[in-house]
Amino acid sequence: MCFGMVTVGAAFADMIATITGAKALLSNDFFIGIIVIAIFWLITFLIIKGVPITAISTYGTIIGLFIPLAVLLIFGTIFAFTHNPGAFAPSAADKILPDLSDLGTLSKLSGIIFLFAGMEQASNFANRIDNPRKNYPRAIILATCLTAGLFTYAGLVTDALVAEGNIALADPAQAFSVIFSGWNIPWVTAVIAGMIALSCITEISAWTVGPSRSMLRCAREGSLPPVFQKTNRHDIPVALMLLQAVIVTGIALIFVFIPGTNGVFNTILTMAVALYCIVYIFIILSGIIYRRRHPNEKRAFQIPGGKVGMWVTSIVGLAGIAFVMGTSFIPPESLKTSEYPTYILFMLLGITVLVAIPLIIYHLRKPAWKAADPTPPQGSPLRK
Repeated sequence: MCFGMVTVGAAFADMIATITGAKALLSNDFFIGIIVIAIFWLITFLIIKGVPITAISTYGTIIGLFIPLAVLLIFGTIFAFTHNPGAFAPSAADKILPDLSDLGTLSKLSGIIFLFAGMEQASNFANRIDNPRKNYPRAIILATCLTAGLFTYAGLVTDALVAEGNIALADPAQAFSVIFSGWNIPWVTAVIAGMIALSCITEISAWTVGPSRSMLRCAREGSLPPVFQKTNRHDIPVALMLLQAVIVTGIALIFVFIPGTNGVFNTILTMAVALYCIVYIFIILSGIIYRRRHPNEKRAFQIPGGKVGMWVTSIVGLAGIAFVMGTSFIPPESLKTSEYPTYILFMLLGITVLVAIPLIIYHLRKPAWKAADPTPPQGSPLRK
């Protein structure tokens, strides 16, 4: 999650540069790193002080995600047809399917997969809907198809607007700049950038609180020292929040020390996806083990087909994860050939260290660390 926060923070930094008209800052690694660190520490401080910043999350998503997406799809299509009539010709339609022979294309897969990361969180609401056996998988399939369809078309529109090879991964306002500069109303791009910046803030604030909820529960069950079990008068685990901010700061400093903003953004995004994949492996294996140990337990939702259905679903899932993990080690096109070994070494060491740390902490846990009551107090925002 910390890697994901940095990528969203980088997008926020680019929106600030777009709003202020300082285009040179879009490729300034130092500026992006400092903004990521500053905005995350500010949000952390506000949450610790009890400021209800997460309350604007719904409005931030509507204003900063859905409205800009609608603007891109509608006005981007109009602009593309009027300025580049061949953009959606049959010869261009083959861009929907990736060129599997091009390793540079496969290296971009992680950014696409990141769109779907976190969908498993919806399972928390499965028991709250009518007839979850039928309606829950329908909802997931519908959400997946909508996400894939909308963002695939948004990708085609962006490709039609921005010259091939010049797409900046960390600049969500790039396509809008092409549209509204072409129509001689560049100020609209600044408005859109402000809306996207608001979405970035709400997303970072939600992600800032989210991991600390899980970590507090782990701490109170004895996996972390007692210092991480304490909360302030707003029921916020200050020590965990500060530790999280330090980790994000360390990741953000990569922007300062590794040249090439686009390449750095892609590297951090790829690392986030690789770590997600490892967790998904645990989730799938947990499902298999639980079904074997408790075959007769009734559940609100169960993968159809019995043992065969479970194994087929799990094997397909693990195969997909293995493919994504493999593409994570393909260096992005933005890197020079001489930088390939450094990239691969960074990915290997990063994944190894980040997977080893929680295992070591869990191995060193002590029985005395477990709290008398591992659940947060009633009414705490950490229970929500």
